[in-house]
Amino acid sequence: MQFKAQTKEAKAKAKVLRRQSRIPAVIYGSNIEPINLSLDKKETFTILKKARRTDIFEVTFDDKTFRCIIKEVQKHPVTSDIYHVDFYKFDPNKHINIEVPIILKGDAKGVKAGGDLYQPRKKVALNSLPDKIPHEIVLDVTNLEIGDSIHAFDLELPEGVKIASSKNFEIVGVVGKSKEELAQEKEQEQAESQPSK
Repeated sequence: MQFKAQTKEAKAKAKVLRRQSRIPAVIYGSNIEPINLSLDKKETFTILKKARRTDIFEVTFDDKTFRCIIKEVQKHPVTSDIYHVDFYKFDPNKHINIEVPIILKGDAKGVKAGGDLYQPRKKVALNSLPDKIPHEIVLDVTNLEIGDSIHAFDLELPEGVKIASSKNFEIVGVVGKSKEELAQEKEQEQAESQPSK
């Protein structure tokens, strides 16, 4: 995917650009000074609507093309209008850290047995060469019993991709219900089974 940008003067006010249906942006990163840019508002919305966090973009301006990832998209807290986009120009030969979403697949055996599935981590930071980073991590939770869990170091990652942390944190697990929860559920089932007067 490609952004067609325009260079902008550092003094150019963001409000003026937005009135012109343009979005302020900046490129920074490997071996370059930060470059102030502006993006077409409609084009930017269209691209970001279908883009993933881990996508690599081409940003073109002044007969130059930089391959980048998006570091941050600033949005208005109420209207969700895009206010600013930060691009990071990476070195294709150097590892970077980037967060990747975790997608759960399957119905855990422990849940069918009465347990609860919990997922304290919905994303995981990976360290890799930019072109090797997966768009998502798919975890099959089918065989998880009550008391089982999957931790960061259990993940099967592509060759050359590592967890960007030294901690083996928990990602997903199944816990059993407490006696109080089971008693409440039993009471509720009994109440629902009573014929209505």
